[in-house]
Amino acid sequence: MSKEQIISDLVQRHEDEKICYTTCMQNGCWDAICILRTRSKDGKLVAVEPGDNVNPGEAREDIADDLIKQGMVQQRPCVMGHAWKKEISAPTRITKPLKRIGGRGYGNGYFVEISWEEALDTIAAKMTETINRFGPYSIFHTHLSFFKTSALPFGTYIHAGLASWGDQSTSGSTLGEQIHLGFDLVKSLITREENTCVGFEAPDLLNSKLIVLWGFDPVVGWHGSVPYYIKLAKEKGTPVICIDPRYTGSAEILADQWIPIRPGTDLAMLLAVAQVIYEEELWNKDYVNKYVDMDGFEKLKNYLMGGEDGEIKNPEWAEKICAVPAETIRAFARLYAASGPVHLQCHYSVTKRHLGDYVASMAMILQSMTGNLSVPGGCESGATLVTPPRIPMPLADFQRAPMEYFAPVCFQNNKTAEVVIMREKYENGEATEQEFRAAIGCPPDSPLPNIQFIFYGNNQLLSHQDVNKRFEAASKVFFTCGLAWHTTAPTVEWMDIVLPAPLHQFESTDPFLLGQQRFIMGPSGMRNYFMYCGKSINPPEDVRPIEWINTELAKRLGVVNKYNPRLKDVPHDKWDEEVEKIYREGYERWAKDEDGQLKALGIIPKPWEEFLKDPIVRIPIDEPYYPFKSPIAEGGNPFKTMSGKIEFSSKFVETGHVMTKEFGGKVDPIPRWQPSYMNEPAYDSFYHPRVRRYPLSMVTPVSLYRMLSCNDPNPLLRDCYQHRVWLNPSDAGAREIKDNDKVIVYNEYGEMILNAYVTSKVMPGTTAIHFGAWYKPNAVKTKRMKYGIDMRGAVNFLIGDKHLPHVVNALLTSGLVEVKKFGGEE
Repeated sequence: MSKEQIISDLVQRHEDEKICYTTCMQNGCWDAICILRTRSKDGKLVAVEPGDNVNPGEAREDIADDLIKQGMVQQRPCVMGHAWKKEISAPTRITKPLKRIGGRGYGNGYFVEISWEEALDTIAAKMTETINRFGPYSIFHTHLSFFKTSALPFGTYIHAGLASWGDQSTSGSTLGEQIHLGFDLVKSLITREENTCVGFEAPDLLNSKLIVLWGFDPVVGWHGSVPYYIKLAKEKGTPVICIDPRYTGSAEILADQWIPIRPGTDLAMLLAVAQVIYEEELWNKDYVNKYVDMDGFEKLKNYLMGGEDGEIKNPEWAEKICAVPAETIRAFARLYAASGPVHLQCHYSVTKRHLGDYVASMAMILQSMTGNLSVPGGCESGATLVTPPRIPMPLADFQRAPMEYFAPVCFQNNKTAEVVIMREKYENGEATEQEFRAAIGCPPDSPLPNIQFIFYGNNQLLSHQDVNKRFEAASKVFFTCGLAWHTTAPTVEWMDIVLPAPLHQFESTDPFLLGQQRFIMGPSGMRNYFMYCGKSINPPEDVRPIEWINTELAKRLGVVNKYNPRLKDVPHDKWDEEVEKIYREGYERWAKDEDGQLKALGIIPKPWEEFLKDPIVRIPIDEPYYPFKSPIAEGGNPFKTMSGKIEFSSKFVETGHVMTKEFGGKVDPIPRWQPSYMNEPAYDSFYHPRVRRYPLSMVTPVSLYRMLSCNDPNPLLRDCYQHRVWLNPSDAGAREIKDNDKVIVYNEYGEMILNAYVTSKVMPGTTAIHFGAWYKPNAVKTKRMKYGIDMRGAVNFLIGDKHLPHVVNALLTSGLVEVKKFGGEE
């Protein structure tokens, strides 16, 4: 075949293709929105490609140093972004509404297809019946009902629904931010009451003299610009240290030094680092004098120097706990104190465990001691959210009525199952009101929740600890329904009505994460650009937009004129077309630039049709954002504590301030290795008495091949990844386990059968199973696993739901397990 013929065939293949830009924004993509350039032909998605908005025609992310520092780099999708296309025609795709016949749970019933009219009529009728029988605090929508918000779309108009506090990602950090720094993530991210932001823009990493990744694997688990900029910083000579029980991808690619540490002992090392800084007077005197409450500074010093219990928390003390040599801890402390500015990111993996809140708090305190908390090149080391937007975005106006009802904040986000189970105990007289409130984190002035109607907006039953408890709770409530993509999603087995969901990336004009419109920018990190996400293709014939579903339910509940007056009579097959008209209105209103903001930023808006050809607006960053930059630059006080300074010993806690009451349990004013209210170590600790039966400390990192629990059935990802349980050779040898042997992993909460991955990339006494696999029961039912032993490895079966007497804040992601060769005696 001639060269001309090859070119002609390629040109013909691409004729009449539709180009559309979108993003795959999921929970986990906190740092940026990646740009997906899609090509479709004859109604089918042909390709998902990266955009080239910054460097047209250039197959690279950047061109020059000055542009790199200004954040003018491509936002290319990760492997998961490219793989989403395989979800479209998956054989397990749900394409019609389903009704469950029989009981909920595996083996207890089956599904039949029903019409949309029957599905929506049933859901609306059951919602009304639930409110009439159980009251307004009985309806819960799981899809992102966190940060003190309710996800029930029209709840404000039917005067029903519940809100929860906390969230899944930042839950281990938010307590420390509130009690030590006076930072409230909700007021910054959700209500916008405060201009204080504790995040950073990725180019600020180029200002760091040392980068410490403590339990942080950004190459795998932090999608966006941060891992790219860490690579650039490393190329320019900035040393990188990884502290983690696993030899991670980031340790391999980024680190100059890997310090392995026993899981759950990070606080001991952090305390020892602080002790060295106190003992050798290495703290930043100017920063501490200006920003730190000296009363708390001295109280922490007294604790570390043994003033409370006679035990000095020095590196020799910590070595016995965390298995990091004392000389390594002391050398690290000295390097850390002398290297400012230091970007020490103590991440979710070490804070989202029992008592993990203290790890986050101590990392923030260390950053404060060394003057690295609120300076260029430093970081706050907590939630890493939020940064201020740099561009005003267009806004589509759907003309919804003002809110009439504000859902009460009644429980902690990860305690949904506990609400159902404890409510039953409370009503039966087996628990007092005070015990009920403490167990779920119900604030004193909130009504007691009584969840009886659950709308599952995601695969929620696998997303939190103690899955069997969640199955139990889902079996007890009056009615359940929800949205789903796949018949194999475990949460589907507990739905009475299942509604087929479009893939919002490609198949609809529905909002994204946190209700963000199709004009979208990342919720943190690089916010110097936004894009408009169009609809690439139509979904399967009977799959309908989520907002159409919500509008039809609002119509049946009599509130559609308030919820969606502009689209209330639009049929589903015209829906996206009419929605785009509203987005166009918003864009053209924005483009008029009546206040001159766009002109001041150097933005020249294009006509709508021209804009759609390249729907990204981006400006260079003049000076990267770093934590607390805005209030400091304005001469204000960034720390909203009782003293107005960073409090190493929280006065909110010392005085029993009402702000601390919602957390349910107790917390000490300073981070202590043995909290005053605990009579035993953390429940998931290597030092807890449970270790006699379950001697391996399990960590559950996220995977490069799943977005949390999305994509597990995706063949582009599933077939190239071996989901196995990691074992150190010493632990495997003691159990006569060889690489790839079939093993059973178990504890008092659950059991699963997996193949072993024997590797020195994990510390002795530690095991790792990646998060996000979907439960696949076999036919063997046990006391622990009433629906069958898990053959896929859904890790939350092995993680308990015990917080008290500690606060009920953090989502738990670790546990203690035993691993035995399959077929051996337990």
